[in-house]
Amino acid sequence: MLSIKIFFQSRKFFAPAFLYTCFSLIFSTWVTYIPYIAEKINITEGKIGGAIFFSSLGSFFMIPITNRLVDKIGVGRYAFYAFILYTFALINIFLAKNYAMLCAALFCLGFCSCAFAISLNSLTATIEKRAGKYIMTGSHGFWSIGGIIGASTGSFLAGLLKMPLLHVSLLVVVLLSVHIWLRKEYYDIRTEAVEKEKYKKFPFKPLLAIASIGLIMMVSEGAIADWSALYLKKITQVKVQYIGLGYALFAVGMTIGRFNGDALSNRIGSWKLLRLAIGTSLAGFTLVLLTFSVTAFIGFFIIGLGFSIIVPEIYRLASTIKGVKTADGVSFIAATANIGFMTGPVLLGFIAELHSLHLSFIVLTCFVLLAFVMAIIRAKAA
Repeated sequence: MLSIKIFFQSRKFFAPAFLYTCFSLIFSTWVTYIPYIAEKINITEGKIGGAIFFSSLGSFFMIPITNRLVDKIGVGRYAFYAFILYTFALINIFLAKNYAMLCAALFCLGFCSCAFAISLNSLTATIEKRAGKYIMTGSHGFWSIGGIIGASTGSFLAGLLKMPLLHVSLLVVVLLSVHIWLRKEYYDIRTEAVEKEKYKKFPFKPLLAIASIGLIMMVSEGAIADWSALYLKKITQVKVQYIGLGYALFAVGMTIGRFNGDALSNRIGSWKLLRLAIGTSLAGFTLVLLTFSVTAFIGFFIIGLGFSIIVPEIYRLASTIKGVKTADGVSFIAATANIGFMTGPVLLGFIAELHSLHLSFIVLTCFVLLAFVMAIIRAKAA
């Protein structure tokens, strides 16, 4: 668990890592309240998926302009302002009074989420290169910490306060206060320049293979984040106060894996580690599909262990391609992964509407199996 020590020994590492916790706290709070939002506006699972589609659409519109803004204003400043916009986008969801307003609010959330995700991962990769230390996987571990806190306390606070807008507003105030306090540690950081003669051609082909695996896996991760609560409520029929536990256990598994991922990557190599991680997540999905509450909880934990390594590792692979700026390689992966993260819930919603939520999770398992096969093929070609 050496990754944890690195972050708490220096604020220059802790400050950007804490942004991952903030990111996750915002997102997990939204996840916890999905059943509430659906009941408030009186919409079906299919319509929830349709609304979340607008979040994916917002991400798609943000992708072409993010890299230009990163280069123009600096990756540190961009991450700072992107998070502020992201918090206000969350509040807008709870102000929605009908389906159209919800779709518009989720479009804004996806737009801001994509901007923040790309800038944050570009910032982390830049710091990692400058410092000569592996911090990408550990930084994503702080996302998992935020998920644990958000999912485990979200349901409790929702039941205690019974005022969702107040709950979300208090969270935003606290996070923005800490965010502003830590900004000087990363605010002026800019990505490195690459000489033009070494950067004539963007090596799309090697990035495409890495991005495809990330896209598929993030479809599943996004779906679990947005639908685990409803799956536990409707399929396994757990009590309301425990519906956030599935995502909390998933986040615990993610945390354990991520704070050990850098050491494992050094020991066995990136591609071998990816195969092991995807295989582990397949075992977890099998347990979730059994539809028993106990096996589902265990399954979500195991899926978290498997998923924990994948995204940080593909970011690292993308940032090591010769002739590509760190921000460009990471941004390409972050953009495709973010689309997958937002698209997964949409896909599950439509399948659940046509058939059942259980079938949706079967489809997710098939996606993970496909990623496993792709990782084997790509590793042999490497």
